[in-house]
Amino acid sequence: MTEGEWLIDKSALVRLGHSSDRDLWANRIERGLVHISNLTRLEIGYSARSGDVARREFREPPLAAMPVEYLTPKIEDRALEVQILLADRGQHRGPSIPDLIIAATAELSGLTILHVDNDFDTITAVTGQPTTRLAYASTAKGGRSGALDNLEQARESTAD
Repeated sequence: MTEGEWLIDKSALVRLGHSSDRDLWANRIERGLVHISNLTRLEIGYSARSGDVARREFREPPLAAMPVEYLTPKIEDRALEVQILLADRGQHRGPSIPDLIIAATAELSGLTILHVDNDFDTITAVTGQPTTRLAYASTAKGGRSGALDNLEQARESTAD
C-alpha cells in the first residue's frame, strides 16, 4: 500500500505544532508528501509580521520542504464550476474563494486536502474528493509563527 500525498490548507498549517500527530506530519513533510498551494503561501505572506519573518518562514522547514502547487486556468475553471454547483444547493456563500481554489488544486493534482476547516466538508460533499482533518487540541492557542516553530521543534526532536 502506498502512502498518499496531501495539499495543506492554512487552517491545518497553523495547527501542525499542536497536532497529536505532529511527528507523523513532520516526517511526511520532510519526505515531500505534503504540498502547499501558492495561494496558501500568499495567505502566509499576508499574515507575516514583517518581510524578514516571511522570508525566514519560506526559507526554512516546514514551508521550504513542501512542494508548491501553482494555479492553472483549469484549477480556476474547476473552482468556478464547484461554486456554481454549491449555488445549486444554496451553499455558495459558505466556502471562501481561497478554499474553492485550494480544493480545486488538490482535486486536479490528485492530492488529499489536509485541513481544519468545515468549508472543505461542504466543498467535498459536491466533489467527492478525499480530505484529511488534522487532529489537534482545539484549546491550543498560538499564532502562525508559534505553530510553525512548534513543528520545527517536532522535526528536530525526530532527528535526534
